[in-house]
Amino acid sequence: MMMLNRNFIQDRDSFLHLLELELKRSLRYQSFTSVLLVEIPANRKLDATKTTFFERVVNSLSSQIRETDIIGTTNEQMIAIILLNCDKRSTSEVADRVSSWTSQYFGADNSRNDGTPSSRVGVGTACFPTHATDSEHLLITAAEMLETSKLQPETRSRFQP
Repeated sequence: MMMLNRNFIQDRDSFLHLLELELKRSLRYQSFTSVLLVEIPANRKLDATKTTFFERVVNSLSSQIRETDIIGTTNEQMIAIILLNCDKRSTSEVADRVSSWTSQYFGADNSRNDGTPSSRVGVGTACFPTHATDSEHLLITAAEMLETSKLQPETRSRFQP
């Protein structure tokens, strides 16, 4: 049985509280903190009670980020990552790496039984304080970027200008 990553927060409220604390620390030390949202394809149910698939996703994602970054969930089909001390450019690089990973990991499973492709896997990013100055707006901006990334197949994850 695999162990979940030590930086994984499964409880949504705890994850949001931790995000709020990290944003306060970023404000105090005048550094950047970014949020990266990864949507799991609808045909793959992300269920924490069925640990095999869930553990593989979390452990594989953790190999794409630093050990100090924090992984959590914001809803049933969404994994959120807090990237500490990560500015807009660095976040974009991490998002490209995670997007490439999700394309490879879910690529074979990203089609329905009738052969038509299901919705594209999206990765959305937002940087504090560049895109938002509080956790709620940071997550909203990242969700908007996630929807934009799903509509642009040749572009993985991009920030708003």
